[in-house]
Amino acid sequence: MDMSVNVVTPRPVDHELLVQILGEPPLRVEHVDSPSILVDGRYHTAASHWLRRKHQRRPVMDTTVAHARRLAAWIEYLRVVRHRIDPAEHRSDVFVADEDDLLAYYRARQYDQDTQVSSATWQAQRSTIKQFHEFLHRTYNVPMPFDLERINLPDGRSVQAIAGLKPRRRTGSRGTPITPGFADLLVQGALRIDRDGLQHDVRTVDRDAALVSLGLAAGLRRETLTYISRYEIPPLSSNDFTTIRVPDFITKNDAGGDAFVFSHRLVPVHHYLTGHRAELVEGGRPYRPADALQLTGADDDTWTTIIEGKAVRRRWVETDAATRLRLVDLDGRSSPLAWLDPRTGDPVGYDTCGRITARARDWTREHLNPKFPASFRTHDLRHTYATHLTVCVFKQALAEFVAPSLVDAYTPHRVGDAVEVAKMSLGHASEDSTQLYTRNAHKFLNIPLDEFLGRR
Repeated sequence: MDMSVNVVTPRPVDHELLVQILGEPPLRVEHVDSPSILVDGRYHTAASHWLRRKHQRRPVMDTTVAHARRLAAWIEYLRVVRHRIDPAEHRSDVFVADEDDLLAYYRARQYDQDTQVSSATWQAQRSTIKQFHEFLHRTYNVPMPFDLERINLPDGRSVQAIAGLKPRRRTGSRGTPITPGFADLLVQGALRIDRDGLQHDVRTVDRDAALVSLGLAAGLRRETLTYISRYEIPPLSSNDFTTIRVPDFITKNDAGGDAFVFSHRLVPVHHYLTGHRAELVEGGRPYRPADALQLTGADDDTWTTIIEGKAVRRRWVETDAATRLRLVDLDGRSSPLAWLDPRTGDPVGYDTCGRITARARDWTREHLNPKFPASFRTHDLRHTYATHLTVCVFKQALAEFVAPSLVDAYTPHRVGDAVEVAKMSLGHASEDSTQLYTRNAHKFLNIPLDEFLGRR
């Protein structure tokens, strides 16, 4: 059946223009500054009410719009696929959704090849559905279509989550590693520099190039890359390689450890940290997260705060993403996380991280080289890092940087052995991933070592 479920975003009202058009002051009407959901052109009262309350509590438009789109998809599924429709709104869609509806939606989003989404996207949808149905239960006494379970967080807090319906664990990894030359082009694309060397004026270019460069430098998983703090980023080094500690609680299966970093790829990162980011922090509005934790000290290993009058010290490697978003830096007005929104000064989210890579990819294809892979995504920064590191291990470029007892491991005679060594910088890696890195490394062996190390 034909059905339209749309998200509409607010538009600013120009009162002076209205006065000119009407010839008199307009009637005072409250302006809604949050997104709304329309079903066949009519406002979905409950959904729009919840979005308004969310936005009032944390007025970050990108975040509220993301919630709106996820909620609109759930409403559309209930109406179009599950036929939860009635002329009365309080007898339709979310008001009558039950456990079977949610289970069917879960199967469609995680196991149906035609409608499935990534595990990260489902995790976000699951969170939005939980928060919205809790609102329905409190406001309209509507039964929730799920049970809740309590989860203990590393910082001592506990939260409730939907029991079951967890993101599907997919085996293996597809990947599109790129050559060092294409990696350089991608950073150039993130900077919006065209073939003629002209940079197009975009406020986010330094940040975008820094994020892409750090992904190429250290092979961090997308969530790790999104929520890393400025304190954890290694200083610039004159050596070809340095190291970074991979945070345990924001990595897959808590697989923390030290990882090698390509030093030359840190240059755009520090250019952003000491340049545009520093200017944004100095001139931007204060960062005021919910349940804020004010830092009283921080270095590359630990951070401290005061909780209920007591000094608390935590290691960065033991700090999850939710806690990181609560932190306020030593200046009392900014987030310590690396990547900030230039409009708000707030840290960027997981989805924004993916869009940064996609925009850099699309610019590279359009303005620099149309042969750049159209399927390249943020996770491919990690695949690229893994392949480059494997080649460097195989060509014995890291042997001089390790302890004498490890030199033999870093002078392998087979690519497969080099992959096993490189895996120590990648945390957990499945056998499928290992085979992928082995297969791709063979294709890169004819590239001069200097290109991987940024020496050309």
